[in-house]
This record gives sequence, C-alpha cells and structure tokens, in this order.
Amino acid sequence: MNKWTEMRTAYRLGKLGTLSATAKELGIHRSTVMRHVDVLEEALSVKLFQRNDRGYIPTEAGLEVMRLGEVTDVQFSQFANKAISRENELEGKLSITCVSELAPMLMPLIMEYQTRFPKMQVDILGDIRKFALEYGEADIAIRMGPKPDTLDNIVFHFATIELQLCVHTKYIERFGMPYDHNLSEHKFIALNERASHLPWNEWVYNQIPNENIILTSSAGQVLNYALHNGVGIGVSTDETIKNNSDLIEVNIDERWQIDAWMLIHRDMLNIPKVRKFVDLVKQGTPVGLNLSV
Repeated sequence: MNKWTEMRTAYRLGKLGTLSATAKELGIHRSTVMRHVDVLEEALSVKLFQRNDRGYIPTEAGLEVMRLGEVTDVQFSQFANKAISRENELEGKLSITCVSELAPMLMPLIMEYQTRFPKMQVDILGDIRKFALEYGEADIAIRMGPKPDTLDNIVFHFATIELQLCVHTKYIERFGMPYDHNLSEHKFIALNERASHLPWNEWVYNQIPNENIILTSSAGQVLNYALHNGVGIGVSTDETIKNNSDLIEVNIDERWQIDAWMLIHRDMLNIPKVRKFVDLVKQGTPVGLNLSV
C-alpha cells in the first residue's frame, strides 16, 4: 500500500489535533487533510480519529499510526542531516570510468582531490564497456574520440593527447630496432576492434601485413602490458614515452592526436562531490598538466 502522503497527514493531524493547524503546517487545504484521512481509513478499514467539537482525537489505531509516523519522521530527519553533512564535508565515493591510458593524467587530479577532501574515496572503473551515467553506474565518464553527442550528459573537453609508435628495449634486444623502411618486417600489437575514431590502430592494419600483427586484444591494459614486455611495437602517449627510458619512439611520418572528453549527467553536475572534481579540472592539476574545460 503506497499511502505515505496520507500517513504523514494523519500523523501531523494526530499531533496537532485540528484540521486548520494541520493544513497550515503542511501547506494544504483543510479539505485535503480530510480527504487524506478518509482515504487512509478506507485503505486500512479502521477508524483512526474520533471527531468532536474540540478537534480530532486518535483512536487506538490512530495512535499506532502516530507512533509509526514519529519513528519515520525522526529517521528521515536523521537521514537528511547525515546527507547534508556528508555533502558539506564531502564524505563518500566518487566513481570515474575511463580507459587505462588516461590513468596517469588522472592521478595528479585524484591526489589533489583527496588532499582537499580526505574522506572521499575514488573508484576507477576501467572496464572497456561504456557505463551508463543516466543509471548511476558512474558519476563521471572520460572517453576518447569524437565529442560525444548526448542529450542527458554535459560534455567538457578534458585533454588533447599526443600518440606515437614506440617499442620497448626488450623488443629491440630480441628483434632489433625498427625503422621506417623495415616496419613491415617487425611484429605489432593492436586493438582487435577496428574503429574510425582510432586512427593509429587503423594505421597498423592498413600499413602492416596481417601476419605481422601478432597480438590483438579488446583491452588496452593487455596491449600496454604486451608493449612493456617487448611483445611487439605499439602506440603510447608522448607523456608516457618521455617518462619511461625503456620506451623508444619509432620515427615515422605519422603522429596522432585524440581528444578526451569528460561526461557528467546533467542531474549530477551540481552534486558537491562531482562539482569539486570538475572545478579541479578547470583549474588544472598541481603538477601542471594542461587540461582544459
């Protein structure tokens, strides 16, 4: 039985005793108070109040409704106070879905966020599937490729990422250094899904003989692991190559750029835990990454 509104009205009527006082407190008409009580009594098949010239006196069943209403009222007040406190103090969990390649760019942001709000936890969802923001599967999504076109999500530009071919020193020790003129003789790794918004991946499929693409995967984490273990030539970000002396750039005429976008459901943008993270992105990170919104 879904009669929460009527139960609340009956509880307030039992406490206040008159239609006028109850209507004033709830901001409704006297006739609405009477209708709520009549509907509830009909649904429960019991009399909740004795009506007399001094007002409404709760029956035994009415007193039970009042006890239930009081417990509910107290619990709701406690919940409301706790929710307000959690938002003011930023206590809880922020969930972000992104591909693993973006993790190095996110870490300075997350560290600064948790320095400012130490009671916040951050959950990184690295699954390759797209989590649905509209169903609360994540608070924030960061996706690479063309700008997403959605009605319910607000989209910010997060970063422009430079990508290039590279190879690990472990690979060079086994197979030699690849050059532009002998690339077709070397071993490559690639995503198994061919998509137009991944031009570097298309370049591998278009330029390298199929038999030389020796490992494919749908997971970027797997390809990253393979690259760092010398399995084959792959693609990484400029930032990663610069910060890892074991990764060597393979000089070809092709370099790629890809945009990363931050998506937030419109109903979540002004939730404090989300808004504070967005503010950090707008300000830039403490280590100076150039992220623009």
